[in-house]
Amino acid sequence: MKFNSLILLATASFILTGCGDKEAQSAKKEVDPTFLFWCFRKEIVSTDYHVPKMKTPEIASYLQNHIKAIPGYVDSSFNLSTQTITIEYESSSVRKMNFEEGIALAGFATNHRPANPMAKIPEGVK
Repeated sequence: MKFNSLILLATASFILTGCGDKEAQSAKKEVDPTFLFWCFRKEIVSTDYHVPKMKTPEIASYLQNHIKAIPGYVDSSFNLSTQTITIEYESSSVRKMNFEEGIALAGFATNHRPANPMAKIPEGVK
């Protein structure tokens, strides 16, 4: 009898839990929220990456062109005064760390990830 009560309690707590993200649940069709166990999350998300050595538009353009090859990339913009690049991506296909790694492999440090010392940055970008 105790075993049945335990299973019933576990099942009830599993069913009653949820995300509670009402904004994602009421998202419009163009956002296309992802559903996982009655939990909605946004499909297109954006993240800011701080790149301390991004001081010229050439560097920003180089980084944007480098990260476009990552599957799941949607769009990006940059702000030279704060040295940040904002990347929009599909959350079901790629993660934040993939873009951090892409920026590091391009030869620039971002957030807490160091630049790849073997990266070959073109002369016009340096």
